[in-house]
Amino acid sequence: MGDDYDNLGKISLKPPPQYYQHLALNVQPDQLEGSQFVFAGDEKKKRTLSEIMFFKIGSTYCTGLAMGGIWGVLEHRRTFDGTSKLLKRNHLLNCVTKRGTFVGNSLAVLVLIYSASSALVGMGREKEDLWNDVLGGGITGGFYKSTRGIKTAATFTGIGMITGLAVNLVNGTLDHGKYYASDTLTDAVKDLWER
Repeated sequence: MGDDYDNLGKISLKPPPQYYQHLALNVQPDQLEGSQFVFAGDEKKKRTLSEIMFFKIGSTYCTGLAMGGIWGVLEHRRTFDGTSKLLKRNHLLNCVTKRGTFVGNSLAVLVLIYSASSALVGMGREKEDLWNDVLGGGITGGFYKSTRGIKTAATFTGIGMITGLAVNLVNGTLDHGKYYASDTLTDAVKDLWER
């Protein structure tokens, strides 16, 4: 009975080298050709609107909390004149939570409007291109300052369009490489002149 287990200490537990791993899985490499996805057509799937909005809104909210927290710390340093450590800590926490939540919530609501309007514009146009983000930014800017009058709303519509353009170009450059901006702008101008 003891001799069945004599070689246990001699078995190597290191993983096989990269070029032998298919042997450990009992799969031949030529059988792995084809799709790398579970179901046919999965490579064409994109993230859903709710997944995209969840990421954008959440990351913007967290960024806004951090920016507002820094604003709160600066406000605390500028306005606090007491000497008690307890009052100092309480004042700091009040300033940070007041400014952090204000900036985080404000930015998250703007991104919610921007994401929804960009998606609705894309669904209405039945296209996914630069103009969805530009028009979505314009709608967001105009909606943001719609209660201040036509002139202010028009100004913020323009600012929103420029911001939507910048967001698209930065995200596209990060996702697709350094030539994304020039290629996208060229295609957008050609598409605009063809109409």
